[in-house]
Amino acid sequence: MKRQKQARSIPAEETLAAPLASEALQLRLRRRRFTRRAVRKRVMNLPLGAEFIRSAQLRRHWTPMPLDLFRSLFTASLLIASPLAAQAPTAPPSAPTTVRQTLPTIPAPGPVAPRSPRTTPESAVAGSPAADAFAAIASAVQRRGGMDDSMRVQVAAASEALMSELADKTLDPLVRGKLLALQAQCAMWLRDDVAMDAAYGALLEINPSNQTVRLRWAQQCAAAGRWQMVVDLLYGKTWAPAIDVEAHITLCEGLMGIDKFNDAQGALNTALPLPTRTGMQQSRINALSARVQSLFAEFTKETAAVQRDIAADDLPVVEILTTKGTITLKLYEREAPNTVAHFVEHIDLGTYTGTKFHRPMRGFGVQGGDPNTKENSGASASAVGTGSGGWLTVDECTRDDRRGHFTGSIALAKRGAETVGAAPLTCGSQFYIVFGPAEYLNGGFTVFGSVVDGLDTARKLTAEDSILQVTVLRRNEHAYTATRLPDSSPTAYDHPQPWGMKTASNATASKVPNTGALQPMPAPISVK
Repeated sequence: MKRQKQARSIPAEETLAAPLASEALQLRLRRRRFTRRAVRKRVMNLPLGAEFIRSAQLRRHWTPMPLDLFRSLFTASLLIASPLAAQAPTAPPSAPTTVRQTLPTIPAPGPVAPRSPRTTPESAVAGSPAADAFAAIASAVQRRGGMDDSMRVQVAAASEALMSELADKTLDPLVRGKLLALQAQCAMWLRDDVAMDAAYGALLEINPSNQTVRLRWAQQCAAAGRWQMVVDLLYGKTWAPAIDVEAHITLCEGLMGIDKFNDAQGALNTALPLPTRTGMQQSRINALSARVQSLFAEFTKETAAVQRDIAADDLPVVEILTTKGTITLKLYEREAPNTVAHFVEHIDLGTYTGTKFHRPMRGFGVQGGDPNTKENSGASASAVGTGSGGWLTVDECTRDDRRGHFTGSIALAKRGAETVGAAPLTCGSQFYIVFGPAEYLNGGFTVFGSVVDGLDTARKLTAEDSILQVTVLRRNEHAYTATRLPDSSPTAYDHPQPWGMKTASNATASKVPNTGALQPMPAPISVK
């Protein structure tokens, strides 16, 4: 016959809280050791369990806890909590008070005035004639995929209307901010950097801590090749995680544009790590890092050449007077003697006077020097961009001491070939000025000088701007005679192509492996 278990009396400490009696008894009867996680899970399900966890500080106990110790701590917490609850003061009943009400005078019935519609910032912008005109233009641009001259006239009219509405000093700040955003976009369509800066600057005045506005402003400056402005806007700033990587990529581009390659690599290295980056951002970082490494190697050679130029102080100097202002050049006669002689010959013959900058490439550069763009040339519209000035000359881009493409470099344009890019022996009178580093053009185009003053003027040039006069301010005492080749097949001078278009060098640069590892740059070199 099985022996029956005797009923066990519950200890006094387990009767302190009736709802806990059965659970506490079960815990006491179980003969095992509890880990911190098991104890915490069981206790948190009981009344006052959270208070027990805090008072006993079981978070620090990662070792197994004996059942007796657990019971003692839990009971102690109940003993501590019960008197506190019993001694909690109660608010005395408030004495009834009599409140005397004063009834308002009821006016005589009359006609009810109509309620004016509520005006919100959104409805104010939506009802703005300038905003409506902007919306129509934006829709047309999206449908056509671009903008023609007639649409630019409409954009200019919408911009003037926006300026008129923004002149109202009583505008709500939110409404003003939305109108300023539209004004900034109009300025970008018109390529009016002054108006764009004014709009973005006013937006930052409304909310100086708006990092998105600052970043978008810098990105538009980068698209226009205004690298110093990019650095001024972004350098030394702390960014929210959502835009940190984009900000560092844009800052890297700006630093590359002003030849600060060590700092450019540092901007990439300090961007948030891989989990925060998208695949596209990581690919851009890899490609930019490869460009920085390549440009730094080129810049080391360029630094030595610049120091030789400063020591000799004998470079020819040319001044180009345009409808936007003056551009001053220094010519690399040591590294490209034939090309410099070719350029000076065309200056002396008056080839460039009256020609237009028919091929502006925003953010990349501007091309000009085609005699067919003169008003009295008699050339057809299809002939614009094909003129060579009467003869061709030889390339000097494969010399060991050739100069590289950096911000402000000037080189001779070339005609294209279907398979190999720019065709050799096609250099004529047309030249181009780059607004940023373009190392992928090295070895294919002859750099024969650089801008020493007036690069901002060059950035403002459009297809309607022309050369008024070109003057050689300083030349050496020797004849400037270049090798002349016949021009038997005049075609368009459509090279160089901006970075991002299909070229052999660009295709190679885009295949940088997605490793995520960025190598530190060597110590910077100071150039006096």
